[in-house]
Amino acid sequence: MFDDDLRYVHSQVIQDVLKRVDKAYQNFYRRVRNGDRKPGFPRYKGKDRYDSFTYPQNGFKIKDGGLILSKIGGIKIKQHREIEGDIKTCTIKRDVDLWYACFSVELPDTPKKEKIESVVGIDLGLKSIITTSDGEKIDPQKHLRKSEEKLNREQRKLSRKKRGGANRTKQKRIVGRVHRKIRNQRADFNHKLSRKIVDNFDLIAFEDLRIKNMLKNHHLAKSIADAGWYQLQGFTTHKAEGAGKYTILVDPKGTSIECNVCGYRVEKTLATRVHECPECGLIEDRDINAARNILKRGYDCLPQELREVTPVEMFVGTSVKQEAPCNSWE
Repeated sequence: MFDDDLRYVHSQVIQDVLKRVDKAYQNFYRRVRNGDRKPGFPRYKGKDRYDSFTYPQNGFKIKDGGLILSKIGGIKIKQHREIEGDIKTCTIKRDVDLWYACFSVELPDTPKKEKIESVVGIDLGLKSIITTSDGEKIDPQKHLRKSEEKLNREQRKLSRKKRGGANRTKQKRIVGRVHRKIRNQRADFNHKLSRKIVDNFDLIAFEDLRIKNMLKNHHLAKSIADAGWYQLQGFTTHKAEGAGKYTILVDPKGTSIECNVCGYRVEKTLATRVHECPECGLIEDRDINAARNILKRGYDCLPQELREVTPVEMFVGTSVKQEAPCNSWE
């Protein structure tokens, strides 16, 4: 019976499923070799948890405003925008009760800018999702916090439904829709914010935060996850590559306690929101001081031939007095 069912699935879709299984086990063995405390053995995914399948090379075609899938047939689609480049793969993805066709394409490389004319350092936080070296602050939207009451109410209803019943299935969809709205709101905000950053700056420096480790702090984990730092960094990096601009991840150690003028280390607690340097007398917002340190560390990573802005021009009243290593630059 199982073999008969496979006749209705395109061969390359089945091959891709095996590749996913192999990847899951290879990642498991890698974690075991690295001595991770919880290597995480791959789990079985039932039909209600397996939410996507991929045509890795062929078996799909866009024709006359529709999508033709091998072994499935023609499907009417709403194409959000024109597809540029050569289509390589097609992934069909289920999001609660909606279906999406996602195409990966190959585009020619965008030439990088030959000179860096505008630069910014960005400090990620919870009181302000970003603070820039120019002194601009953007407040977090807190999408999860705003929808938490509704989400809790729907999850309580779900917990009271009988397992395996039709009403439980309906309620699972309702809970899924609430999660989807929160996820889409966060992505929309981060897309718009990352677009604004990339349009205005040629060099963008972030801290290379270990966000996964920070989520172990149970007092801050929900707020950190709600802020979507990793997503914002990813969107910004992706857009910068498409525009021929640069993103740099720098070592975050000491960015909040070092003075951006003289380099003197001023110890602070999380409650201390103002940087006061006893060495040079600088008094500045803690997050702005950190953002300027991040910018200087990122700028030090650039090859000399790319530098158009001098360190003194990056922001008034500061100077570069120390060098800091960067982890990577794009």
